[in-house]
Amino acid sequence: MQHSLLCRFQGALLGSLIGELVSHHLDQGLGDSVGRKSLQFTKRQPKPSQSPLCMPKLSPWSQIATCGIESLIDTGRLNLDDWISRCSQTQPSLLELKGKAQSSEAAVATLQMALFFHENQESLRQHLVQAAAIWQLETDASAGVWAIATAMALTLTETLNRTTLIPHILRGLGTEQTILTYRLQQVQTLIEAGADLETTTRKVRRLPANLGNRGDASDMAVALAFYCFLYTPEDFRLCVIRAVRSGYQNPITAALTGALAGVYNGINGIPVSWRVAALKIPVFKKRQKLTDQLLAVWLGVYDQNQINGRYKQAAVAAPNIIQRRL
Repeated sequence: MQHSLLCRFQGALLGSLIGELVSHHLDQGLGDSVGRKSLQFTKRQPKPSQSPLCMPKLSPWSQIATCGIESLIDTGRLNLDDWISRCSQTQPSLLELKGKAQSSEAAVATLQMALFFHENQESLRQHLVQAAAIWQLETDASAGVWAIATAMALTLTETLNRTTLIPHILRGLGTEQTILTYRLQQVQTLIEAGADLETTTRKVRRLPANLGNRGDASDMAVALAFYCFLYTPEDFRLCVIRAVRSGYQNPITAALTGALAGVYNGINGIPVSWRVAALKIPVFKKRQKLTDQLLAVWLGVYDQNQINGRYKQAAVAAPNIIQRRL
């Protein structure tokens, strides 16, 4: 099913935040039964030792992503100096994370890149390498970042095939066997077999002797995000709940799953009760406004102050979807 680009942009960037919020909510034992349709972030008062529910602490990687969105909006391009400066102004401690991110964390920090450069795979890869290199622990370990971004770009260009998504990504990653490629291969096999979450986490975690145990949590988070999304791709709620139940890097796995399921289903595919509850949180409302502005900049709107909202009703799609861009 095709959605407007605005709907998909919102689904990706707001879905990622909601994934983290749900993870925080359920990890604290503050939610309804996960089997129910609704889940209110403010249903119960927190204990004195817990943070207020209206102001849950999001991961620093989501904060870095927000700074990245603001930079893209104001500069219209990837400006690394400007991005870092905004991180410093927002929270100086964010700069202490430079060169420390695992690939899954870097993927969360660069979600906006997948949206802004989705129309050209080569350009997307180049920009991702530059952006991820700032934050990643290993400068050459951007495969997980690229895998998540590629899935989002394929969705935005209406070329994503759920049954061949992982094989497509594996071809792009090359023939060298790595922990990530091994785990993605496992996920593909397990999805085809209809394996449950417990079986999947156990088998995907187990590595052959020649690969050792390096990058366990990071590559697990990326692989499990693909599993949780592809197992029930049209049900955002189940995707995120399954990600939280996986028990691996819960906020990060949930954020990546929320981004994948969100861009696929659009903002309208996210449960209304979750969206209404999230709107009570200032950081969510800010991200929503920034997402609208990000699309406007991608469309070529030069003066943000002159935006009157009419562009939101326009029929906008990725290049060559409606017609060729001249």
